[in-house]
Amino acid sequence: MKTNDTVVEVVLFEANPMYSKQEVQNAMASLNEIVKMYYGFLERTTASTDDGRYIDIVYWLDIKSAKEAAEELMKDQQALKAFEVIKQESLQMYHFDTFNQFEE
Repeated sequence: MKTNDTVVEVVLFEANPMYSKQEVQNAMASLNEIVKMYYGFLERTTASTDDGRYIDIVYWLDIKSAKEAAEELMKDQQALKAFEVIKQESLQMYHFDTFNQFEE
């Protein structure tokens, strides 16, 4: 068991129905080049279900880094363009402190 004092950001959302699955995936992937530039960024995984629900999991060094990046992303024009694929009323964001990590 490894323990790291990191923060896991979990974002759940549904896609706007006007966008195809490929368009949503491309928009979410375009955020990689932006988010990697923020201090404290460690890792990011995005996944989807067949019915148009998505999860974005981002690992941050600490909560301060996570919150500052979220605030700055809302000012970035490229990020705002990518966010257009998200059905805004479905958006849920959570931050969790890690206490257990297991790899084999």
